[in-house]
Amino acid sequence: MPTLQEAALVLNQYYDIKKPKIEWIQNEPDKAVWKVIDNKESYILKSDYRSSKSFTPSITLQYALSQQGLKVPEVIATNQRKLCTKQGEHRYYLSKYISGGPASIIDRVKVIGDFHQHATWPSSLTSNQKPSALKNGINRWISEYQLKLKDLMKWKNQYALPYIQPCIQLAEKCIRISSRRAPLLADHLTSVNNKRWLVHGDLTHLNVIKTPSGDLWIIDLEHSRIDSPIKDIRYLLPRVVLSSYYKEYFARFPEGTSFKELYYIDAIFSSQPSLLPRRIDQARETSAEEFSDTKDRIGRTSEG
Repeated sequence: MPTLQEAALVLNQYYDIKKPKIEWIQNEPDKAVWKVIDNKESYILKSDYRSSKSFTPSITLQYALSQQGLKVPEVIATNQRKLCTKQGEHRYYLSKYISGGPASIIDRVKVIGDFHQHATWPSSLTSNQKPSALKNGINRWISEYQLKLKDLMKWKNQYALPYIQPCIQLAEKCIRISSRRAPLLADHLTSVNNKRWLVHGDLTHLNVIKTPSGDLWIIDLEHSRIDSPIKDIRYLLPRVVLSSYYKEYFARFPEGTSFKELYYIDAIFSSQPSLLPRRIDQARETSAEEFSDTKDRIGRTSEG
């Protein structure tokens, strides 16, 4: 695990930052993050414990997107004109620090709509998606729904709530519709690959920063990849379903309207089991309105 002393050495040796003030921000199993203050400038120094196969491309991608004009933190090159460096067993890179606070749901809807519309995988990087994987992608997509349906069944056994069974029935209906809509799903995944659409991959409230001037910045692009934009929207559920936020999103990402049906089918499933309510009182605050609204939308798509 990197230490403050090692971080100071990297800053001195590779960035010519001699006497910085260094503060821990994160110290997790997969990465270390420090805030670096040098005179009036602030930076973020990161060390990633993963292999260079995933670490280095994410830095190159972040650099390319900032050069494209997207609001992602600028990567600072080393004094050897490299985007990252290696010290001991760890790799490091430096980027601009974005000062601000977490963004609201509507702010995240806006910024991810713009991201989906304008962010593209740079030609300098090898694509991480292959057209030959299309069939596997369809099967994997539907199998993910089946796994999440099993999570709902477990939830039913834990909580005696009247609307769980209708939710299960709706989820089963979504799986049937998804299976029948395999050509639409195939067209969507083909578009993902051909147009090299990017997802952020970790769109939590902490990873969109709103500055005091109102600008919205996306940070932490380590999980960005070519994939379906729908997967980013999962981080905004369930509130995005119950509002006009979809309208705002599609206004910024108009190409998404061509597969709008897939967004609504996907919305019935939680993005991960941990998002299911843990307590009865929490569960009772969820779903009555959400279930009614989503059921109505899915009902309309199944009639098409």
